[in-house]
Amino acid sequence: MEPTVFIEPVAPETREEFASVLRDASAWQRSIGSESWISPFDDAWMLPRIARRELFLARVQGETAGAFRLLREDRDFWGDGEVGDSLYLHTFAVLRTYAGAGVGKAIIDYVVDQGRALGREYIKLDCFSSSPRLVYYYERHGFILAGTVTVRGKSMKLMQRALRGVPGTR
Repeated sequence: MEPTVFIEPVAPETREEFASVLRDASAWQRSIGSESWISPFDDAWMLPRIARRELFLARVQGETAGAFRLLREDRDFWGDGEVGDSLYLHTFAVLRTYAGAGVGKAIIDYVVDQGRALGREYIKLDCFSSSPRLVYYYERHGFILAGTVTVRGKSMKLMQRALRGVPGTR
């Protein structure tokens, strides 16, 4: 049985929990030979994003289980493909202790619900091209490859999931 996952915006007093999830995920990615984030996820990075309500925590029974960021536009990665029809999932991670427990799926379901509530056509994201495991994970959750870009010297896969007219999607 999948756990009940509660989503809440990150507040200044919970920002260390958010950063801790990302550090944990980054260390795990590196341990399996994959590229990972290089951002320090410090106050200079987090506080403006908290103020814009972009950062979220996922909790299971009150415990931090995951973290993610939502954007309404993303020209850095999508460039001319950014036409205001999408919600963008970034900095998405689940603590290893919750891996395989359905937390990631619950986060994606939440993002899908938010995208639909905003009248968006797609959920879009990017991941390192060197991480076939991540690409496969997103494909299992209804995302398809939309392209490849190089951003800040890194090759990134662009993936998207349609929110309307796709049989079997939530």
